Amino acid sequence: MLEFSALSVTLDHRDILTDISFAAKKGRITALLGKNGSGKTTLLRAVNQEIAYRGRIRIASQPTDALAPRERARHIALLPQILPKVDLTVGELIMLGRTPYLGLLSHPSSADREAVTTAMRDTGLLPLRERRVASLSGGERQRAYLAMLLAQSTPCILLDEPTTYLDADTRKQLLSLLGSLSRRHQKTVLAVLHDINDAIRIADDIALLAGGHLEFYGTVESFLEARLPETHFGLERHPSDGVLPFFY
Repeated sequence: MLEFSALSVTLDHRDILTDISFAAKKGRITALLGKNGSGKTTLLRAVNQEIAYRGRIRIASQPTDALAPRERARHIALLPQILPKVDLTVGELIMLGRTPYLGLLSHPSSADREAVTTAMRDTGLLPLRERRVASLSGGERQRAYLAMLLAQSTPCILLDEPTTYLDADTRKQLLSLLGSLSRRHQKTVLAVLHDINDAIRIADDIALLAGGHLEFYGTVESFLEARLPETHFGLERHPSDGVLPFFY
């Protein structure tokens, strides 16, 4: 579980986040929603100890700011919105996820190699392990970075708009894969998402930020019952063939 207690962030004398308190739970996906500038990425940066904050952030009841960087990397894995360009094969990229467990000059152990193979198998990347990352399609590249996070073997995964620049079909496939993997491995997943339909399709819970404040936290069902897609985002509800509506 990833817990936020009275989290506040001030940057350049401006309050970005104020008194944020909620918990992203184990085995569930929490979608972090909000309009541009609401503080979503700032919250992830605070979890990753990239910026100063007030209040408390805990992972498995441990304050994240009390953990050394290597230890924190064994608890929390972050996939940023803008992925770095690397001149590596898929297998080499995914092995980077094992960095928190390797000594300075040590070679990967059998456990490290098994973690990488399992991550590639779970994400369908075994046939691509020798491909250069730069040669992959957008969806394949996102899957490779997701596999790297899985190989990191952390109980908590943070994702900052993981479907950016993907077409609709690839986006649905990636979200379906993420949902399946998070529940199978009982991960705590906190994902910044831009698309409301993606959020209600994949998430168990919704945390909605507005003006740096927590406007809403609860299940997807209660988010829909409160009509927040309509009242907060100005969207229109349309019927669908599934259980949940879609918004435009």
